[in-house]
Amino acid sequence: MKRIIRVIFLLLPVALVWLGGCASTQGSARLLRSPGADSLRSRFSNLVVDVQSKSAPTLNPYDRERIANLIVKSIQAEAPNLFATINQPNPGPGTLQASVMITRYDEGNAFARAMLIGLGQMHIDAEVNLNDWATKGVVAQYEVTKTFAWGGLYGGFTGIKDVEEGFSKAVAASIIGKE
Repeated sequence: MKRIIRVIFLLLPVALVWLGGCASTQGSARLLRSPGADSLRSRFSNLVVDVQSKSAPTLNPYDRERIANLIVKSIQAEAPNLFATINQPNPGPGTLQASVMITRYDEGNAFARAMLIGLGQMHIDAEVNLNDWATKGVVAQYEVTKTFAWGGLYGGFTGIKDVEEGFSKAVAASIIGKE
């Protein structure tokens, strides 16, 4: 019996570390409007990321700025040389504007998540429009979602900021064309 308890206590930290990536794993992006034959790499050298909220009253300006910064970090990690500048003032021609409209930002309920898998889920959903800064023309459109529904201790101690990381990876993948 002592041996079983010892094995459980040795494996528990490993299991928690393994599960730790679930909240921050990349969300999903669904293409609504294709960028067409023109490659974003050849058309745009600059990027502006703008995060707004449509029906997410709990999302304040600080939260929007944090999410925008996470998206930029994800882009820089995945495609560091894709854009010459990101979020520079007065970007000018050759700029791709990524408008991220958060349509759902639900922090869920940590107590409910701790009780049972599937209860108290966290959700972040957005419409991502890629526009040509100069012409204001739509280049591509995506629907990006990230949901977290794990239960138990892991679910109870996971917060919305952990889910934002996975959401930002999905948005970044749609911007750089790796959806």
